[in-house]
Amino acid sequence: MSERTTARRWSGLALASVLTATLLSVPSAQAQGGDETGCLVPYLRGLRLPAVRVELEWANCSLGTVRRKSTTPDKRGELLSQSPRAGKVRPALYPVNVTMGR
Repeated sequence: MSERTTARRWSGLALASVLTATLLSVPSAQAQGGDETGCLVPYLRGLRLPAVRVELEWANCSLGTVRRKSTTPDKRGELLSQSPRAGKVRPALYPVNVTMGR
């Protein structure tokens, strides 16, 4: 392995450890028992329905309409699209509509 590859690898590991430490040190609103101020829509593409439900609950959102769309075999059962898009802030328990591969 060249020095350049090794340096890039270590910088990625250092970044990952810093991000992990930062995320673990920031208390969530639910852990504090505080108010549930809103729904921060998570990125869900590629997840299967049970994982989508867990992510939405964690983000203080709810599951809206689930549509099915014919797709390639490798995307069957996976989430293809969502509305609203990831990163949007909506009122608490806002329904997120999803399209799953069939």
